[in-house]
Amino acid sequence: MPSIFSKFSPAKIFAKFFNKSESVLGIDIGSSSIKVVQLKKQNGKAILETYGELGLGPYAGMAVGQAVVLSTDKQIEAMRDILREANVTALRAAVALPLRSSLLKVIELPSYKEDQINRMVPIEARKHIPVPIAEVNLDWWAIPKREFQSPTEESSQNESLPEKTEVLLVAVHKTTVKSHQEIIATLGLTASTLEIETFSSMRSVLPRDISATALLDVGASSSKLTIVDYGIVRVSHLINHGGQDLTIALSASTGKSFAEAEKQKRKNGLAETSGLDNIFYEAATIIEDYQKRNARLVKRVICVGGGALILGFIERASKHFKQEVILGDPFAKVEAPAFLSEVLSQAGPEFAVAIGLALHELGEV
Repeated sequence: MPSIFSKFSPAKIFAKFFNKSESVLGIDIGSSSIKVVQLKKQNGKAILETYGELGLGPYAGMAVGQAVVLSTDKQIEAMRDILREANVTALRAAVALPLRSSLLKVIELPSYKEDQINRMVPIEARKHIPVPIAEVNLDWWAIPKREFQSPTEESSQNESLPEKTEVLLVAVHKTTVKSHQEIIATLGLTASTLEIETFSSMRSVLPRDISATALLDVGASSSKLTIVDYGIVRVSHLINHGGQDLTIALSASTGKSFAEAEKQKRKNGLAETSGLDNIFYEAATIIEDYQKRNARLVKRVICVGGGALILGFIERASKHFKQEVILGDPFAKVEAPAFLSEVLSQAGPEFAVAIGLALHELGEV
């Protein structure tokens, strides 16, 4: 089966130094590839043992880089291949849940007490979730008021107006959870953590401060923009453009097959970047709106995902955003052989989710 794997597996070289029972695995099953990262904790540090990536296109008779929808059986087949090729030894895993099957949204409720909020959220959630409430797993968290009250809001606050409580609403489709659990169980792994991919990326690349930061994840079929303020998700927005769209446009303009266009895109970047411009424009509009509504400056845009590795991506993005634009470097949070530093830095944006999951299992929340 044709595939793309990392060419280096540290576990093969250093396996004799590792206690397998202490190793943990982060698994990110995307629309076009699977990424895995195996870590262990040693002397208080997260140590990289192995990592790998596998293109899913060939499992559906399509090209590497194409977004596909695989049956559970095909996903299990692909998982077996990546675990073998990457020489994974860990049995304890954390798995990402895709944002496309989830909902992250800040909603407003009257300023109820905690027990009242817990009764009201499931009722209010019906207004925001486009499927029957019985079909999703629901969770929520009341956001502390003082952290997000802007100077403008403070000066214009009218005591006669009813106070509001903001709640971060989280919903995941039950069929997605069940499918991932089935895959993990079939592979003989245990996974106590199934986490929406947004939170995993946040853990691996965001700085530990209270500044407002935008996280732009450019995947194959779509891109995700998250605005995090005071360490809390304030905006979660799905952009219906991704790296696959850029390859399709390149294929159409050059007459090359998707596979040939994908190779050209990875090697040379894109001469025509209208697809990227669409992503940047929509993301910049959302950021600008957040700043105006909250009187809060978003200081930087951190970019992750395979699409962020396109040659010239950061330079092009910097022309659209008023903020500093940087590539996320999740491998900076783990220890690895020095000779791998350049390779890991270049591959890092693709592994943000998988590393964030593994860090969670190590207790690096």
